[in-house]
Amino acid sequence: MSELQSAAPSITAASAPTTHDRPRDLWWFRIPLLLGSILFGFVLLEFGLRYHWFGGFTIPAGIEDSHFHHRLKPNWTYHFSSSEFAVDVRTNRYGLRGPDPMIPKPTGVFRILMLGDSFTFGFPVEDDETFCHLIEAGLRERGYPVEVVNGGVSGSSPTLHYLSLRDQFLSFEPDLVILWFDLGDVQEDHWFQKNLVYDARGRIVRCDSQYRDGRFNRWAWCKTHSALAAYVDRKILRTFHNLRVLGPWAYVRMLARHERAKIAIAKLKSSQQAKDLADSDRFLLVRDSSTDALVGPYWALTATYLMMIRDELSQRGTPFMLGMYPYGMLVGPDQWSEGRGVWGFERGKTYSGELARSLLGRFAASEHIPLIDTVEGFRAAQASAVLFYPEDGHFTPAGQRVLASYALADPQLLKTIEQQLHRLDGSR
Repeated sequence: MSELQSAAPSITAASAPTTHDRPRDLWWFRIPLLLGSILFGFVLLEFGLRYHWFGGFTIPAGIEDSHFHHRLKPNWTYHFSSSEFAVDVRTNRYGLRGPDPMIPKPTGVFRILMLGDSFTFGFPVEDDETFCHLIEAGLRERGYPVEVVNGGVSGSSPTLHYLSLRDQFLSFEPDLVILWFDLGDVQEDHWFQKNLVYDARGRIVRCDSQYRDGRFNRWAWCKTHSALAAYVDRKILRTFHNLRVLGPWAYVRMLARHERAKIAIAKLKSSQQAKDLADSDRFLLVRDSSTDALVGPYWALTATYLMMIRDELSQRGTPFMLGMYPYGMLVGPDQWSEGRGVWGFERGKTYSGELARSLLGRFAASEHIPLIDTVEGFRAAQASAVLFYPEDGHFTPAGQRVLASYALADPQLLKTIEQQLHRLDGSR
């Protein structure tokens, strides 16, 4: 008995873990637990941001498109709403607004293709209130067998217009193409260059938002597919970028003035005559401080794409026209009365916009492209109607009517249609 009793303590002591071994065993349990907790936290953040942050965007810009950069979903209903408007928009099978264009084009139909961005698309008014619809109705009332295809895509510019025309819209067999130039197109053309993908011969193949300088960009992919990555990029990385560009004290003064970082950076880069000014200033063409020398390099890029569109159409004998419309601060002191302040424009003031009009006018004249400049039409109508939503800045239904009326009264448009109809009748 004594031998068994004396042996028991030695067995218990040998089998029990020592104080030195116990933390080592627990450490291998803690690693996956820690990693799992971090992963679970990221998942919660992702779903939380998708619900509370992404869900706050009531105006979808579209869906990513690996060829055209972005598009709206085809055969889809979008609900656009804010304190100023509420409208449902149905896209056709091409992701565009309006009825499906028949391909091939029916005999006897004169098809006009409108290229443009959200103003041309008709954001945010009803289908029968867009200037595309109104121009079609007005021309039909005059006896022209016209069909207008609304090729407007929000956030587009001549770079994407060229790609869309070449690779999709030419299949619509347009008899006339009108590109409605937006005064922010210069910045967007500058942006889209980094997303272009070229073939071995240097020809543009597509515009892909997940590519940078011809290479796939992993962070761009993450921002597209993850709300958390998009939040980090917009709220954290962008803040560090703004601090680096402006400097700490200038950044603090900007916050004290309640000024947007984009505007502060635009002012700084303008004073520095920086080469990347278009990166930060959408309204470069209409700033009082802008000059020919300052905007020349950016305008030259936009002009190149306009000529590429013109040349693509001339190969098919299709006429090309340009249209220009203003922003609210160029029209009257009470147009776009609230939202303009966010972009550094004074309330109660009308800006000239002469540099933009001069650039586009000189270009159109030198390249023999008919130009419909609607600025004076808007200025004549501004005293009696709200033409731009006070906060949003897009055309109200009244603004859409002004543009349509001015275009319908333009002798160049009617002359081009009549000449083209005569040519088509003679070829049948």
